[in-house]
Amino acid sequence: MSRVPKYRAWYKPKGVMIEPENLVMINFDTKVLGVYMEMDGKGYHVLRMSDFELMEYIGLKDKNGREICGGDIAEGEHATYLISWDSEKAQFKVKVIKTKSVLIKNASFPLWQYVEEDGKCRFNIIGNEFENLEV
Repeated sequence: MSRVPKYRAWYKPKGVMIEPENLVMINFDTKVLGVYMEMDGKGYHVLRMSDFELMEYIGLKDKNGREICGGDIAEGEHATYLISWDSEKAQFKVKVIKTKSVLIKNASFPLWQYVEEDGKCRFNIIGNEFENLEV
């Protein structure tokens, strides 16, 4: 049984995150998204896909139970990571973006190495690459 894809979307022109419950439709053929957000006195809009960065839910949660998406920033015991898709290996990875240890600076690891027995990852999501640019 496969899971249904779930997304968040960063709307670049307004600098706002559209959460999954407000992302009603994605049409990859016509390259548009249907979203609920207050804009120009209206709530529902069909907008160009090129105005968005899609962040796909990867099917895992952090240690606090928050859903993890590609593009999220996570904080672990020894480092801060960016969660991203590795197209060469067809898997999600965690890339070290901030650490106190020189030994692991700029390193990347497969995400599965961070999954605990209970199915949660051993870090906390603290933001995403679009809203937390200072990390």
